[in-house]
Amino acid sequence: MNTSSALEQLSRATELLTRALLVQAIWLVGTLAGGVVAGWAPATMAAYDAAACAERGEPIRWRRAVTLWRSRFLRSQALLYPPVVLLLLAAQGLALAVGGHTNGVIALPTGLAVLILIGALCYLPTMDLRHEVPLTRALSRSVLLALAQAPGTLLLIALLTLWTALCASLPGLIPFLGVGVPLLGTHHLVARFLQRNDDLLAREARAIP
Repeated sequence: MNTSSALEQLSRATELLTRALLVQAIWLVGTLAGGVVAGWAPATMAAYDAAACAERGEPIRWRRAVTLWRSRFLRSQALLYPPVVLLLLAAQGLALAVGGHTNGVIALPTGLAVLILIGALCYLPTMDLRHEVPLTRALSRSVLLALAQAPGTLLLIALLTLWTALCASLPGLIPFLGVGVPLLGTHHLVARFLQRNDDLLAREARAIP
């Protein structure tokens, strides 16, 4: 019984590792195909879609990833670039405040802005793949989700922080699993948070006479 359980756990671990390697490969190839600057956004969407397929028990197919990369090329830029730019600006403001180069009073609000934007970026790809919300409302909706699911958002940030620390101590992981593992992890958690939110809204709608 113990041997059977150990083999089952080993098989599961091998499957997860294979998924992470495939998701990493899709993201890396897609990013390079777009020249990095224009490629990372559609590559991120294609990698999240691959993670969703794997979680549903479907095989990860390169043809599907290429199709989604092409179809989401422009939309992904408009979807992901604004929050990334805002995050970089907030992070720079936080660094200046902590370093004493600006008024220290702004450290708290900029720190909160950094956390909220990281959370919003975790929600955006999976949310858009599930619902394809209008681009003008995508960022605001992801921010609201990050705030409404505050415990889950903090969990996401904690996991990303731990993985970043692990990659910093073991840089050899970065080319093979650096992106694949956090993409799989964030998709898994965010998909459950969104499903729970959808179920709650459905129950509330049924309760209205």
